[in-house]
Amino acid sequence: MMHSRNKNIKNMVYHRIRFSVFIAIILVYPTIAFSQVETESVIKKENKRPAYLDISFGLSFSSFRDFATSPLNYSGRPLYISLSHVDMNEKRASEITGSYSFGTYKTTFNNQTSESNVHTISLNYLELFQLKKWSRQKLNMKIGGQFNSTINLRNNEAFFNNSEGVDIISTLFGSVRTTIDLSRKEEADKKFIFIRYKAKKQVRNLSFTMNIGLINSSYRNEFAYTSSSAPINKDDFFADYELNVFTGFRLNSALDYTIFLHNKNAIQISYLWDAYRTGGHHNNFQMATHTLKCSLLFGLR
Repeated sequence: MMHSRNKNIKNMVYHRIRFSVFIAIILVYPTIAFSQVETESVIKKENKRPAYLDISFGLSFSSFRDFATSPLNYSGRPLYISLSHVDMNEKRASEITGSYSFGTYKTTFNNQTSESNVHTISLNYLELFQLKKWSRQKLNMKIGGQFNSTINLRNNEAFFNNSEGVDIISTLFGSVRTTIDLSRKEEADKKFIFIRYKAKKQVRNLSFTMNIGLINSSYRNEFAYTSSSAPINKDDFFADYELNVFTGFRLNSALDYTIFLHNKNAIQISYLWDAYRTGGHHNNFQMATHTLKCSLLFGLR
């Protein structure tokens, strides 16, 4: 009797302990699960970089020379527009850009002026990562790469059958960016002539990006832009085009001054420089461009 009674008491205590543990798990688990979800949410939020839609307008000062048709230098001031998606913070920067420039280039020789209408389309992808060893509180260094593909479409009526010219130049760059923090950390009283005003806190920086061509390629006609397909009634403009890889030379750079506004948007003033030459000696294509542009960056997150 006594043994049976003790056994019943032990079973009752055992079942109560199991029930208590079960209730505790039910009460604690949602808190743990919610805490885990909240922590993951915070981590994801911290990993998200500020993103911007960049709309740019500018004016270029440009010149080119195409030995496949003429050794003369053509120069012009084409208009420049671009659209970019930018993600950036101190640790990483990503940019996808599509740009378009158009204008008339001229050359004068023996008192005769020749004109070439040029349209340039460029697609660009840039990826940079912070160099912690070289970065400081006010100085940020990033290194990475850039891929650019540029299409030049030219029309010069003075060349008659060779009036149309199309070149595709693609380059894989090694890239370095240095950014200096010029932010105003505290409000300050300023004076302009006799007008006093209060300068508020302002986030702003100055950055310089250098891109050096590592793998250069071009897709173009080796000599003049007359296709041999025309006389045999096969209209194939690219019939005599050739793809050349690991030939040529290209460098470009960007100097950007950026002011971040209090509404998550930003304004940027930039100077861009780009110069390249395709492979070959007697038939290469050369172009250099200086561009001044103003950008409006609309904050996406």
